[in-house]
Amino acid sequence: MDEFITAGRALVALAVRSINAAPVEVTLVQHRVLVLLASRGEQSVNALADELGVNASNASRVCDRLQRLELVSRRRSSTDARSVKISITTGGGVVLAAVRSHRRTEVRAILETMSAADARGAVSALRAFNGAAHEAADEDWVARDGVADDLDPPAPGAQR
Repeated sequence: MDEFITAGRALVALAVRSINAAPVEVTLVQHRVLVLLASRGEQSVNALADELGVNASNASRVCDRLQRLELVSRRRSSTDARSVKISITTGGGVVLAAVRSHRRTEVRAILETMSAADARGAVSALRAFNGAAHEAADEDWVARDGVADDLDPPAPGAQR
């Protein structure tokens, strides 16, 4: 259990560094909203709030900032005029691509310091963990951001 806590800190540090590489300044929570929209498609503010574990007014403020940055767009729901739907824009996809590229570079550097067997084991364990956490792999995202997967292959000895 303690190993997951320690790994969580290492992964958060990696996440913060990679988000700082985005072409526009976004917070960790704003990046998470972009990931949720890219991976699951258009969402209501309430659905985003539930996913983030915050109230709807906090989620709405996050979306306001992302909209001002032109990273998301809003529209009234066609089925419920009280509901606002949020979707990722091309600009939001560009942010995700930049963050992903930086993150892959850092992950690759870490994996290259490990033995091939340990790297494969870590990838396998994380694949199972991601499944249990219901986190969609990038290739399974609803809204692709236009980055070809073959431009950023996994580290030697690692599997996707």
